Amino acid sequence: MVRKIGYLGPCGTFSELAVRQYLARQAVVNAQMVALPSIYEVLAAVVRGEVTEAVVPLENSSEGAVNQTQDLLAHTFTDLRIKGEIILPVVHCLMVPPGVPLQKVEKVLSHPHALAQCREFISAHLPGAQVVETASTAAAVHLVASTGAPWAAVGPVTAAREYGLEVLIEKINDCSGNATRFIVVGHEDGGWATDCKTTIIVSVAHRPGALHEVLGEFAARGINLTRIESRPSRRRLGEYLFFIDLQGHRFDEQVQDALKAVASRADLRVLGSYPADSSQLEHSPVPVDKVKRPAGNVPGSSAVEFTELAGPLSRVQGEEIEELRAAVDKVDEQIVELLAMRSTLVARIGRVKKGICSPVRDPHRESRVLARVRCLARMKGVEPAMVEKVYRLLIRYAVRLQREQRRGRRAGATVKGRVAPGRLKE
Repeated sequence: MVRKIGYLGPCGTFSELAVRQYLARQAVVNAQMVALPSIYEVLAAVVRGEVTEAVVPLENSSEGAVNQTQDLLAHTFTDLRIKGEIILPVVHCLMVPPGVPLQKVEKVLSHPHALAQCREFISAHLPGAQVVETASTAAAVHLVASTGAPWAAVGPVTAAREYGLEVLIEKINDCSGNATRFIVVGHEDGGWATDCKTTIIVSVAHRPGALHEVLGEFAARGINLTRIESRPSRRRLGEYLFFIDLQGHRFDEQVQDALKAVASRADLRVLGSYPADSSQLEHSPVPVDKVKRPAGNVPGSSAVEFTELAGPLSRVQGEEIEELRAAVDKVDEQIVELLAMRSTLVARIGRVKKGICSPVRDPHRESRVLARVRCLARMKGVEPAMVEKVYRLLIRYAVRLQREQRRGRRAGATVKGRVAPGRLKE
């Protein structure tokens, strides 16, 4: 069965690049990308069963939330769930029909978010040009290419190649770290992973301290909130819905307890739990020509090809592999020994914190640790995203260990006077 993925078209949008990145990470071998004219149509296609899932933009690092996506999920397509996310670096280019100089450009066309992300550049270099909003960046490129007028479009460089335009100036977005977070939407949320996010919608009572009480349930359990956005509830003026992203899966013990407590204080809807994109922009978007299509595949589908080793191993090759595996085993012993040393130090920190009533979690310390190990990974030639996932798991274990210290419990502690197997009573 062909897996169909809907996205905001036409071809050449950043949404298409996000889909290609998603398919490459999932190692999908039989998928069809379906371009649709609006975010509404993209989500509606999932509800109607015309596509299996959809990729839509949720927020941008420069311009904030994509309100249309949030409102549609909150009010219109209430049965859809978030099952994944893709963080895509966004680099805008100014493109024109061949031969059109910058000083002759009369209009600048693009999606409202793209125009906003290049606001300073347009004001400085095209002060006399009329700014025209379009449904997507690719739609702007198509209009400029089809009319042949002295107009310019703002969008990805891939769109220029797609429609035969000339890139006049590259990297015109005002913020160099510009990125857009896309979400994958379907009928079910994503599976559990070592690094998960959960997105919820909360509506609190209109009284002093109501939101503080809700947020306090997460703080009390050491759950990090990574995003809070408010949107009008559409019921009456001054009443809002709060979109909240938090670290952890909804079935994790601490998260589950927090959600139950929040549900007793406010209206709560879980939009989904899903693996977080922890690459933090370490990976570049997958170029169009790098996504291969095997023969006989559905037109427009994206796939990644894998090559398997064929033929029997020689005796020399077999001996070399066994020697290398023995070396790997020794490294594994060293890793486990270092993990044990790390756990001992973490436990000692927990005992010190217990004596001074310090909070178990230190988000600033965690961020510094993750940044440092990503840097070390790059220096050693190891994939930073993989190392970060490992350390996020270690941090979760450290937090649990210190909480057990605080509660006076340790692994292998006695239960009703009995000693757990394999443990000595201390």
